[in-house]
Amino acid sequence: MVNRFGCLKRWIEDNPHFREVLFGSSLGLFVKVLTAILAFLMNIVIARKLGPAEAGLFFLGFTLVVLLASVGRMGLDNSVMRFVARARVAGDTVKLHGLYRKALLWGGGLCLLFMLVLLASNQLLVNFVFEQPGFGAVLPIMVMALPLVGLYTLHVFALLGLKKIIAGVMVLTGIVPLTMLAGLLIFPVTRAQEVAWIYLVGCTLALVIGVFFWHRAVPGKEQGVKLPAFPSDLLYASCMPLWGVVILGQVIQWSSQLLMGVWGSVEDVALFAVAQRTAMLIGFALFAVNASAGPKFAALYSQGNMVGLERVALWSVRLILLVAVPSLIFMMVFPQWLMGLFGPQFRAASTALMILAVGQFIGTAVGSVGSLLSMTGHERQLRWNVFIGAVLGVGLGVLLIPGYGLIGAAIATSVAVASKNLLCVYQVNQLLGFNTLAIWRKI
Repeated sequence: MVNRFGCLKRWIEDNPHFREVLFGSSLGLFVKVLTAILAFLMNIVIARKLGPAEAGLFFLGFTLVVLLASVGRMGLDNSVMRFVARARVAGDTVKLHGLYRKALLWGGGLCLLFMLVLLASNQLLVNFVFEQPGFGAVLPIMVMALPLVGLYTLHVFALLGLKKIIAGVMVLTGIVPLTMLAGLLIFPVTRAQEVAWIYLVGCTLALVIGVFFWHRAVPGKEQGVKLPAFPSDLLYASCMPLWGVVILGQVIQWSSQLLMGVWGSVEDVALFAVAQRTAMLIGFALFAVNASAGPKFAALYSQGNMVGLERVALWSVRLILLVAVPSLIFMMVFPQWLMGLFGPQFRAASTALMILAVGQFIGTAVGSVGSLLSMTGHERQLRWNVFIGAVLGVGLGVLLIPGYGLIGAAIATSVAVASKNLLCVYQVNQLLGFNTLAIWRKI
């Protein structure tokens, strides 16, 4: 046994790229577990304090904000992480500052425009699209968070490019749930618009803390020195293909929930929302690994180190499976108990949880294939894969949700998530020369 541990230790020491991803992922995973627990508790408290009807109004507004904030960021997420990672490796502080300013201007500006359009068209939306009683009071509060979500998320990816993984994960998935939990437990909240105000405060705090972490990590510019702008054509060429990927990815993740808001009741929206968010816990290992491995993929590919790239990718899959497999088993064995935590009415979503869990597992277990494609300059191929998944998701949603409700929505989402990621596996094999599913290979 001692010899085995000694061999493992020597192997890790001889593989610095894996060691970096392992330790970075372990830190990120630890923080992600804590933040996932916070988010899970937040959803439980919202569901129990508000009930399915009011909770459904909040979750519908939340989904709309997350979807539009993703569109408003113009695909800058992975572009920012990639260019920040390269500038960090090169020690180019000037490029870091230029990229930071331009990304916030582009992404924040479009999110602000979306907010103004939604505020102006509030009555049209609640009268002709989301005909849910009470949604007109919730929507204006929620959409004020749109530019905040867009800006703090851009800070997250900039921090990940700097390898500030814990800071990035905390800003992305910790600050808002922690703020909301505190507000929900302190104040006598009973209505969706009250929760919306707490959410707005949480988004503001997340942005302030993200700005603080960035300025602490990046040296400030000298007084009186005018920094050159980051090349717009370079940023545009990278983010435009990724913009389509982000939009279509959000369609895959949230279209069924929005379609439930159109054809179902707010109670149905709440049931599906908590089932989907619970199933998405399977993917937290993928995010933790991506946070560490994404910049490493970009750096290894730019150096032409394909052997190191394959090694990091395959070991990333193994790390992900260590967490994803037990999570799937637990959700398949105890779906009634898990949904019952949100309240007795939510047990009706148990079957939907099982279907969603299978889809999320397939999408997670294939590894960081989307990140591999985007970090190695194959954004267009990734866009086509996500496009096919989005078409399947929306098409199945339109066909199944009116007749089958929760089950139809779960099937549509699961097929979309799984197909998109399996197509990415094929593209990685074709373009980079290795199969991320071949985890048994000796590397």
